[in-house]
Amino acid sequence: MADKTLAERLQPSLLDRLTDDHRDKRSESREDRVIDVRRLRDIIQRDLSWLLNANNGETLIDGDIYPNVRRSVLNYGVREASGDYTTKERANQMRASILRAIEDFEPRIKRGTLDVTPYTDSGTPNSLVVFDIRADMWAQPLPLELYLRSEVDVTTGHVNVERKA
Repeated sequence: MADKTLAERLQPSLLDRLTDDHRDKRSESREDRVIDVRRLRDIIQRDLSWLLNANNGETLIDGDIYPNVRRSVLNYGVREASGDYTTKERANQMRASILRAIEDFEPRIKRGTLDVTPYTDSGTPNSLVVFDIRADMWAQPLPLELYLRSEVDVTTGHVNVERKA
């Protein structure tokens, strides 16, 4: 059997397949059924943005009593970013929460490749905590590198996720 091209092997996620972006069309074109590397990166960036903008129930659920809840959809998202912490404590807590959320809820990121690093720049406002996120995305025949920058606004809790070159 002939080896398929990368585009033939990449399919949209179930959510993307169930979402009808072209309601006026009765059938999907081939381009809608398979995705290219650029669209895969866009989809993962969008999904990570949703994940990092959701507050989990970590502080509400006793992990000792309910150990399986940590990886369940009840705990989807990251720990709330607001609170009375020093900037360093807040950054460490958010970094750990981002790592845990991506490892638990984003299966397209290859295990062992995820790195979340605080980004420091003297021009960054005090209300923002910035992280660089690097990982390998699952793809055949080789994994693809993903490099994102997330900006967490600690006053609103909003997380902006942008792709970096």
